[in-house]
Amino acid sequence: MNKRQKIKLEKFLIKNKIKVVLVAKNDWANLGAQYARSLRKIGVDAIMFTGNSHKFKYPNQGIKFRSISKILPYIKEAKIVHLLHSQNIIPIVNLKGKKVVVSHTGSRYRTKYIEVNKIFNTFVDLSIVGGSLYGKGAKNEYWIPGGVVDTQLLKPMYKKSSDKIIIGHYPSSSKMKGSETITNVMKNVKGNYIFKYNPKVISWQNNIKRLNECDIYIESFVENRSFGIAALEAAALGKIVISAYAFKQKYEETTGELGLIPVKNQKELKEEIERIINLPKNKILEMKKRSREWVEKYHSYEAVGLRLLKIYRKIL
Repeated sequence: MNKRQKIKLEKFLIKNKIKVVLVAKNDWANLGAQYARSLRKIGVDAIMFTGNSHKFKYPNQGIKFRSISKILPYIKEAKIVHLLHSQNIIPIVNLKGKKVVVSHTGSRYRTKYIEVNKIFNTFVDLSIVGGSLYGKGAKNEYWIPGGVVDTQLLKPMYKKSSDKIIIGHYPSSSKMKGSETITNVMKNVKGNYIFKYNPKVISWQNNIKRLNECDIYIESFVENRSFGIAALEAAALGKIVISAYAFKQKYEETTGELGLIPVKNQKELKEEIERIINLPKNKILEMKKRSREWVEKYHSYEAVGLRLLKIYRKIL
């Protein structure tokens, strides 16, 4: 934001006194906590509560609560209550007079959207969806790309530790990320590279360390799916990211130019990897820098905070 935009935003926030409470029983991928930080980054009073800590041990997770009664005072003061991951853990009676938003994510909504919509469409004001979940009947729905990263914490590292190109793939779930296909394709890739694959799930901090060793990160190869948070983390670290991604057109219509390299089939995956590893060093460096710039522009805290506020304003 430029200075004029910041002043205008500050006036709007002071006038409307917007307070946002985000809530989930389980905050998958730490999304709610990241949304709260994004909103605070642009000056919105926002707080995230979660019933359980995330197994990946993300830093700065939401505030853990044991009983709904503990967070009711915060909900009472809020103007917006944002429910995460299709989880309604607050009695509807407590949401009267509030603007209610729900984010529908994951396999539960994908497979049981009719059942879920029957519950949420009766009381929410707005629904946020992403990926292939658009158009399934959610009330007043808006599509946004998933993912936000701390671009201040995750800094790019362009210095190489090897003369060979290092290609990494560290899935949170081998099955869900198409790891078998990726490893099979890599067996036929020709060039001066090292392929590092490890399906073991480790802590977030340690995963960031191994991401930082890469030049290229292959995030996922599953049809009709979005990229995961690891794609954005790798890009923030200045890595070239390759992934199957079915929503390039929707992304560029709603958000901007896509910064990762989308591939549709095994042939494209192999060809893109071989093309990159045979580029001159200066061209590879340019691609790494563009990857970082993409995340800063569309998936940083400020970018995501402004995107959420723009959607919230439609129901205020």
